[in-house]
Order: sequence, then C-alpha cells, then structure tokens
Amino acid sequence: MNKKSIRRCWMGITTFLTALIFFEIGKWVGCGKYRDGSSHYVTQRGNSSATGKDSRPEKYIPNPGPEVLRALEEKTKHPTKESDPNFYGLTLAPILGTERLVLRGMNSQDLDDLAKIFSDYETIYMLAFMPWPFDRDRVKTYMMNLSYSIENGRSLYWAITLPGEDRLIGTMGLTLDHVQNRAEMHYWMDNEHRGKGYMTEVAKRVIHYVFIDLELNRLDINHLNENIGSQRVIEKCGFTFECQKDEFCKKENEYKPMKFYRILRREYLSAQ
Repeated sequence: MNKKSIRRCWMGITTFLTALIFFEIGKWVGCGKYRDGSSHYVTQRGNSSATGKDSRPEKYIPNPGPEVLRALEEKTKHPTKESDPNFYGLTLAPILGTERLVLRGMNSQDLDDLAKIFSDYETIYMLAFMPWPFDRDRVKTYMMNLSYSIENGRSLYWAITLPGEDRLIGTMGLTLDHVQNRAEMHYWMDNEHRGKGYMTEVAKRVIHYVFIDLELNRLDINHLNENIGSQRVIEKCGFTFECQKDEFCKKENEYKPMKFYRILRREYLSAQ
C-alpha cells in the first residue's frame, strides 16, 4: 500500500469517528430533556428538576394528597433498579405524581401485571393496533421492544400505581419525535380501576410534563370510534378534534374508523 492509499484510509477512519461522535452527542441532546442521570423526580408545582423554574400557576397542577407525597419522597430516595438487561430502558421515565396516583418508570417486575391486563379481551379490543390473543410471551416481547425504543430516546412509558403499592394498574406512554418536536400519547388501565377518573388525572399530569418540562410543540392522540371511554378522557383533557379516518385500523378482519386529536403548546399555555 502506497502513501497516498494510507492517507486516504486514515482520512476515511477519521471521518467515520467524527460522524460517530456527533451522532452520540445528538442522541444525548435529543434525549437530554428527560435523561439527566438523576432520580428523574419532577416536582408537582410545575418545577423542572433541571431548572427549578415555576412554569405556570399552581392551580393548573393536580395537588398530590399526603399519601402520594410520601410515596414520591420514598421513591426518590430508593429509585427502581433494573437488573434485567432486556428491560433496562424501561426505568428512564421521571417519577411523577397526581392527586391520587404515582407514576414511575416500568421495569421487568411489571411483566405479570401487564400480562394480566392484556389478557382481558375488552382491553385489547379497544387498543387499536394490539392483536388478540396477547399472552405472556407476547407481552415479554412487547416489553423488550418498548425497552429498546425508550433506551434510544423514542419513547417514554410510566407504570401507573397507587401510593403505597408498587403494582402496575395501568400504563401511560409517549412516542417521541424529536425532529418535529412532538409526541403521541398512549394509555390503558385494568378493568378494576376504570371509571374512577384515574386516567384523566394521569393524562393531565403528563400533558403538563410534555409542554412544560419537555417543551414539545404538539401532542397527538387517537382512538377507535367505539372507544367512548377514551374519548371522554381526551375531551376532558382539552384536546382538539382534527379529523376522522375511515377504515384506518383493522380489528378482527374488519376495518375500523379512528378519530384524531391534538393540543398545541401555544394553546396549552394560553389556557393558563
């Protein structure tokens, strides 16, 4: 190999390493709004753990009850440690609190609780793109894929729990689009805890997190037309209906229509 070829080879290696460094920096910048290496605790008065600034009037933030506050304090002292490498990414969500509930990052201990929720036909039927049956092996694969997405900054997912209990009763998730500065919301809850206003409570808290802490510009959500329960939650949270897409989702060999909604950050802030 002559000197000219050696020079070209080193130039190629240098270019590759430089690109790799910038790629890694981009990942940390893109995800840095929620991945700061701390316990990820976000206070309930609209304060970001990173800035400590009061983002909006307290009256718009649910006030956690004493049991929730005690649970939040305990979780920040003893954050969840995930030992299973297949589910490492599921611990990245910040700890949040509502009036009655605690939201924490998911982990492998949630597998059985999630499998129980997904074993309910009615729950799966109302989730637009989830197949039936959804057995434990499928749930494990689902959690592994979710973990990969979270670890790579594409998603955030919370386990919804009652204060003093670590058992998952539902989940709240965000699919993140850092390029467009937007997210899409997903949620579900077990049969036992539906009809108590829990999901509206959780959704409002996460909407605040999306626009105040992550400073995203847009939040989207959708549901099957027949999922009236989800529609009520969406309307209570202030989403704006945008359109209906006919035959958008295939469930049990039948094409179903879906409704699509959104909230813009400027709309959310002006509502204060």
